Amino acid sequence: MVKSRLIANMKFGVLTVVAAALGLMAGCADPVVMAEVLQLREGQKIYTNYNLWYTDPADISCLNIQQGAFIPLGTEVEPVGTSRWGDTITFRDKLGKTYVIKFRSGYRLCTMADFIAYTFTTKNREELLDGISEEVKTRIERGEVVPGMSQREVLLAYGPPPGCRTPSLRNETWIYWISDSRTVRLVFRGDKVRNILNINEN
Repeated sequence: MVKSRLIANMKFGVLTVVAAALGLMAGCADPVVMAEVLQLREGQKIYTNYNLWYTDPADISCLNIQQGAFIPLGTEVEPVGTSRWGDTITFRDKLGKTYVIKFRSGYRLCTMADFIAYTFTTKNREELLDGISEEVKTRIERGEVVPGMSQREVLLAYGPPPGCRTPSLRNETWIYWISDSRTVRLVFRGDKVRNILNINEN
């Protein structure tokens, strides 16, 4: 009888500790708030900072794999929210279409807050493209990169390269995925794209 009570008390104690630990974890996993990350003022609008590629709007890779359609840079969006565990970012465009980015910090080598800070902006399309020639603007709006484009122009067309393949923007080579199994390598000389090399990763 005494032994049974002792075992019951031990089980209750273990369950209490587990419940407390889970509660602490949940409390530490507060969702990232996009408005706070972007330091929005009241009434300020949010736009995409570069072309966001997708094949399924409900399952957009944070690698920005360049296939399917894309949400053009400078598209006004409304944040819906982020998941408590920091693995999804949900937003909608002005037509009410909803998009979900699946975020993986191991792919981007950054926090969700950092990813949000360079994926969304308070600058509209005209501000983002200010000072860029009409020819290059057309390339960017088509989601194209060609030799001679600057790093800034590449970032607008393709977004930042995934950190797991390009740890620093100071690298002379940036690597992007153009499908699940193929990548493209952009080789810079100074600030300009010198060569574009397709790499088969099969």
